[in-house]
Amino acid sequence: MDKKEKNEEKIFECLSVTAVHIYPFHESVSVKEGNLLACANIVLNDQLVIRGMRVKAGANGLFVVYPNDPFYQGEETRSTVFPMTRALREHIENCVLEKYMYETEKATVKFKVELKHQQLSGASLQMEIIAASEKEAKSRAKEKAIEIIPSTKDNGDWNILKVEQYQ
Repeated sequence: MDKKEKNEEKIFECLSVTAVHIYPFHESVSVKEGNLLACANIVLNDQLVIRGMRVKAGANGLFVVYPNDPFYQGEETRSTVFPMTRALREHIENCVLEKYMYETEKATVKFKVELKHQQLSGASLQMEIIAASEKEAKSRAKEKAIEIIPSTKDNGDWNILKVEQYQ
């Protein structure tokens, strides 16, 4: 693998959700695999929009459904957009469900958190966290940062630069 391929690989390793828009329904809509609670749109790295995601309630709790191909003729559905890695899937679903909980007033306070990692040569992350307290927001921000950049799990620590509550 040459230098150019390594750089391109690192760029895509850091996909993160930068915005989530939730459109909750007043009453759940019954469908085959669960009750439809909301529709969602997400933005990845302020560059890519994914529309048509859905929040549903199932036997094991809330879950996220990715957009389906409306022209697929098989018995099962086929997603048109989906994450390739478990880490990205968990990150996207956590962000969508967290925002859904906040929008439906099942969560409490929004915080803007800025973090910096010692070994990432000055790079920092900014994220929106929904939590009950500032302390919880800090710990959740560190967990999310490790989800976004898994290679930072064992080598150093994330430093919290700023935490501010907002509406």
